[in-house]
Amino acid sequence: MKIPQIRRYNLIHYPIDLISYKLIKHKFNIQDTIIIAGTPRGGTTWFMELLETLPEYKSIFEPFNKKWFPGVKKLNLPPRPYLEPDTENNPLKDYLNLVFTGQTVSRAPRFSLTPRSIKKRLLATKVVVKFIRANRLLPWIINNFKIRATYFLLRHPCATIASQLETGARGYFIPKSASIPKETILKEASQIPQIKENEWLMKKLTTIQSPEEILATIWSLDNYVPLLYLSRHPNAWYTTTYEKLITDFDEEIEKVFEYINEEVPDEVYEKFRKPSATTHDKSHLGTSKQLTKWKKKLSTRQVKNILKVIHWFGLDFYTEHPEPDYDKLRNWKP
Repeated sequence: MKIPQIRRYNLIHYPIDLISYKLIKHKFNIQDTIIIAGTPRGGTTWFMELLETLPEYKSIFEPFNKKWFPGVKKLNLPPRPYLEPDTENNPLKDYLNLVFTGQTVSRAPRFSLTPRSIKKRLLATKVVVKFIRANRLLPWIINNFKIRATYFLLRHPCATIASQLETGARGYFIPKSASIPKETILKEASQIPQIKENEWLMKKLTTIQSPEEILATIWSLDNYVPLLYLSRHPNAWYTTTYEKLITDFDEEIEKVFEYINEEVPDEVYEKFRKPSATTHDKSHLGTSKQLTKWKKKLSTRQVKNILKVIHWFGLDFYTEHPEPDYDKLRNWKP
């Protein structure tokens, strides 16, 4: 009988991390901690695996997943938590402090079962924390924690949504085959003051119906909040795109590591064309063809619907072209 993937992680990976937790008895220094934030199916796992090549680092994979982290379940967070940067939330702050100092153990950690990887996992003293549910919390996190670095990763909404439709992985705690209720998304939108105050946009959002329109709204909310903050605080974190990493890997990855004053580890180049632990479609990895696969997976109408919605939010740096308009993205303002 084939053991489901999640159970395999529980049976093998979890005990290794538990041993690591017992071996390293002191807290990790939060000033060494690195955060990665992006959308589901946006390339964050691959990006995490690149940064995890840094000496002494190990990953913490999705600490807002309540199935894997008992501590977060007690917080009763929604699938996409949002807080204003100056909001007080001590329970969340206490939980994330545990995460950022290596004091949590996932029930489904992600790492390869090679001797080298296991040894590194056991002896790591620093963490790379990867989120697909924290985009709307990034400004709050930045204002509440003094960490080493934050990386914000964007990916073309059509590529992201094509993969979400194909895999059912959307970052909501409902069955993969179930539709995300429109009402849930409208409620999320109304919690963000800059969106709620935009009557024209809120009225437009009441018209969304199709699965791709709902997912495009989620993608837009996930990226609008950090980009809005970045437009006012341009040095808050390092922003990159999946597309830039694919088309200009050598130059972009140097900038990624230069941001934290590190040389690029040799192992990074080995991982460039290697699928991540969560890769679904392994065709054309590491090539520019990877950026256009969505054109064969989405209908013309689906593409039109996705771009229509993201452009309502003013996120017009993505179009039918596989890469964003980098100048528009760099200078984006609401």
